Amino acid sequence: MKSAWTFSFFLGLFAWAYIPTAFAQETSSNLTRCENSFGKEPVGTTVEICRLELTGPVTQAKRVKILETLGKAYLAQNEADLAISTWNEASQYSPLSREDQVAAEAWTRLQVLIGQTYAQADQTERAEAHFQKTLSTVEQSIGRYSLPAGMVQDALGTYYALQSKAAESEAAFKRSRIVYEIRLGKTNARTLETRMNHAVGLLDMEKEQEALESFQVLAEIINATPNYKNEPIRAEILTFLGTLQMRGDQLQEAAKNYQTAFEVRQAAFGPNDIRTSQSLNNLGVVLYRAGDLKRAEVALSRAYIIRADALGNEDPLTLSTQKNLQAVIAAQNAAKTGLSGSAKRN
Repeated sequence: MKSAWTFSFFLGLFAWAYIPTAFAQETSSNLTRCENSFGKEPVGTTVEICRLELTGPVTQAKRVKILETLGKAYLAQNEADLAISTWNEASQYSPLSREDQVAAEAWTRLQVLIGQTYAQADQTERAEAHFQKTLSTVEQSIGRYSLPAGMVQDALGTYYALQSKAAESEAAFKRSRIVYEIRLGKTNARTLETRMNHAVGLLDMEKEQEALESFQVLAEIINATPNYKNEPIRAEILTFLGTLQMRGDQLQEAAKNYQTAFEVRQAAFGPNDIRTSQSLNNLGVVLYRAGDLKRAEVALSRAYIIRADALGNEDPLTLSTQKNLQAVIAAQNAAKTGLSGSAKRN
């Protein structure tokens, strides 16, 4: 069985299963209809909702959020050029200035998305040039130790890790972590997120033992902090840790972390969200490997229904979960046949 999960932060960023933690803390009541639709309804429906919402009266800040989400929906439809043009349009409504921190971070986030999209399309030189230009603009406009500068350094750390440029990646992540620790504190969600991204970068550079140690430290911190009980970043960290544990055949530990990640995502996003289905799929995989076929079937069946309803029967995530579920059912049938044969022989 193959889990629909990847170490790469770039791929995870654009998958339905993942939305960056630092930007997913608002309650659904504060989100636009467009944002609420993303990840919960078919992508085509989200596109139509976003477009319709843009025709009505919305504030400038809301317009930026709608356009950002619309770009992500376009990207989910493999329309990268349309996504980039949409994010460039959104940037025009979100100035980069010291006086408006929210707008400055929104502008930076949009530019990071554009750079990541170039990288995902294997336009590596263009991606690096875009990241460096964005960083230079941010540092000149609002300072080297501003939060937007930390955001770009974090993205650069991931980019360089995927290019196997270890020294550049380490330097970028170090600068990002310094910014966040100075500005927000060592246990702030965004500080922990850049540390998590660094650990993922270690995985991309095949430094699995170092990554495992990093995730273990992060899990200890976040599990011991009551404020993070149902925060999405806790689910992300435990998901990465669980996957590494499963790769090391620590199946019970992995199942425990996947179960907790599922509970967190269900509380944070609801029972029918794509991100919740990721945890259910992961849990089903590890339970299958551990021989707990009944619980594996329950988890994978729920994941399949969520993904089929939201993404359609032919989506790669839906098909992956379907294959996992078929493997569980085949194992159950084989076990029944074996028991029947044993009874006859007796």
